[in-house]
Amino acid sequence: MIVDSIQQLQHFNSKAVFLYPILRDLRVHNKVNTVIGFVVIDLETRNAITISNNHPEGIWHTNNLEFLNNSIVYCYNTIALKYAGYDTSKYIDVMMQYYLYTNTGYTTTTPNIIQHYTRVYPNCYRINELVSLCKHEQIAQEILQECWVKELQPGLSFYQDELLTAFHKIETNGIAVNGELFANRFGSTLSLVDKKSYTQYNYYTATGRPSNRFGGINFAALNKEDDTRSCFVSSHEQGCLVEIDFNSYHPRLIAQLIGYDFGTDNVYEHLASYYHNTPNPTPQQIESAKEGTFRQLYGGIQQQYLHIPFFSRTNEIARYLWKTAEDLGYVESPISGRRLMLSNHSDMNMNTLFNYFIQMYETEMNVIILNKIHELLQSHKTKPVLYTYDSILFDVELSELDYLLRGVVTKAIDLEKFPIKIKRGDNYKSLALLQ
Repeated sequence: MIVDSIQQLQHFNSKAVFLYPILRDLRVHNKVNTVIGFVVIDLETRNAITISNNHPEGIWHTNNLEFLNNSIVYCYNTIALKYAGYDTSKYIDVMMQYYLYTNTGYTTTTPNIIQHYTRVYPNCYRINELVSLCKHEQIAQEILQECWVKELQPGLSFYQDELLTAFHKIETNGIAVNGELFANRFGSTLSLVDKKSYTQYNYYTATGRPSNRFGGINFAALNKEDDTRSCFVSSHEQGCLVEIDFNSYHPRLIAQLIGYDFGTDNVYEHLASYYHNTPNPTPQQIESAKEGTFRQLYGGIQQQYLHIPFFSRTNEIARYLWKTAEDLGYVESPISGRRLMLSNHSDMNMNTLFNYFIQMYETEMNVIILNKIHELLQSHKTKPVLYTYDSILFDVELSELDYLLRGVVTKAIDLEKFPIKIKRGDNYKSLALLQ
């Protein structure tokens, strides 16, 4: 039912409802998208109303959702509402619920009518204004049927309050570009808005590590060899890019879990001394130890390396996690409480479970760090603009560089447990190690 008066909204007060925002066009970035309406569905009766917010078909228009203040709101696509300025803190994120329940992201087939209009008007980025409100209501009902999970999932509070906030704030900052270089490399892309390229994180991955792509650009795998990274620059007249890169991050994360102390040692030099039974391993032996360590951590600890204390204790925790999963059906994150359920994986084994657990732990640790960084930079011009697993890229106002390095990084990161490398440059390719 299309709403034509405010009185029709009152039925949904104090109800449990599904809220579906209608966006102007699903192809454009949330930064420049517009919410043109809402579908609200009573979760008990499945009765629905569709509210116009300047949709051409609307009779009565509003962008006010205060009538849901006393309702239990399961919201689809809370990120879109965050971009539009809505307070979603009391909403239950439907997409995150589905992910935590299934360990997969919810995907829906683009409705035929939207595919049709997109083909007919490929350069029109207001496609959902051409689709009737009744059709949007039908789409919302179908999505509700497919992805609604009623019971609140373990880890939901951390993932929708902490994780979504951490990456949403990075997305909204955008990355400044050299317009000519960017156009030559990427051509026309919906990622570009007002001399900035906007990223979009996908949180709903099997391993828990967010991927990041938008407008045909894979921001998590920008080519290091060609000039691709030269496109990305500081937005400040007197500015630079600074990247902090965690050293040997996975071994050190594992060390924290198992109570192992690498101290100030280079991780791979430390392990090379065990591999090669020497207190002074050569550079070649250290490089070999790095390659060997990755094989052990991701392929399973081989018997011949169990005499090395770090690997012995890593093997113990991997076995403990697997035994726990076999007994309970899941293992639980010590940070968020999120559960990795064996029932969601047909081919899970001990090594795979351990890898998923460590990558989940890595992401959650980084979310805590990122939110601390956001807090410390809240009133500053310097901002984080890109996150890629074990590194964070900052767009830095030069007058704030010292504050970033001495006042932010040192407060947000335990540098004794997680040492970092710091690089600086005029563009993303020219980053050079700070001495």
